[in-house]
Amino acid sequence: MRQRFGGPWTLIKLEVLEKYLNFYTTALKNQPFKLCYIDAFAGSGKIDIRGEIAIPGSAIRALDYPFHEYYFFEKEQSYITALKKEISKKHQHKSVVIMQGDCNELLKTLSAVQWKKEGWRGVIFIDPFAMELRWESLKVIAQTEAFDVWYLFPLMAMNRLLRRDRRIPDSYEEKLNILLGTDDWRKELYRESRQLSFLDNKNLEKCSIDSIREYIIRRLKTVFPGVSDNAKILTNVEKRAPLFLICFCVSNPSDTAIRLSLKAADHILTHFNPYS
Repeated sequence: MRQRFGGPWTLIKLEVLEKYLNFYTTALKNQPFKLCYIDAFAGSGKIDIRGEIAIPGSAIRALDYPFHEYYFFEKEQSYITALKKEISKKHQHKSVVIMQGDCNELLKTLSAVQWKKEGWRGVIFIDPFAMELRWESLKVIAQTEAFDVWYLFPLMAMNRLLRRDRRIPDSYEEKLNILLGTDDWRKELYRESRQLSFLDNKNLEKCSIDSIREYIIRRLKTVFPGVSDNAKILTNVEKRAPLFLICFCVSNPSDTAIRLSLKAADHILTHFNPYS
């Protein structure tokens, strides 16, 4: 069973990931580390994109790079069955562990391993469906001090909940709090309107997408010691509506690790045109 979703932005995020995996495994090939790749939403291994033939997904692409171990998280059994079939075609010799369940629960298990102390380094790719990733899961990753993270933040899904009139239902507020790990978005993502209101001198309006982007980067910096300032907004081609924010974070607190990883990620993020 293949997954049917996406568009040109899907190709962009996969290209960004592969460029970084190439850099990462090349940079560390002569270092005494064991390398681990984790795909938090591994899927079926193949993606059907409108106007494109079926293409390999992130999990299958990662297998082309020399990590010592791969962990693929997936909730749907049908996708797991399809993923195993794809892996068996040419990667059966790889050390792959497929874990079924909710990604947030599976990411909690990272805390059971002393990754950095035991000589592990790695990359985690997080491409959630809508707003499935909890902020607490990012904290767990950061505490490993061993993983670099590519996170496709669900910008469109979040933006839909931020009503312009600021009359947000309690259920929406709860979802936003879980996604962002705080409730300060109430004051950070709304500002005083420049238009006069006869009803309220402090009439508020929702901030721009660029301001929301900057806020998300600031939030990530409260958890990770290294975060790229060059996170890119991915849009759909037809309407140029913002869909995702592709973010990069470093959990290793070493100044050297942060500097090298951010240099590579920033280069990748600033040297592609998402609208070409």
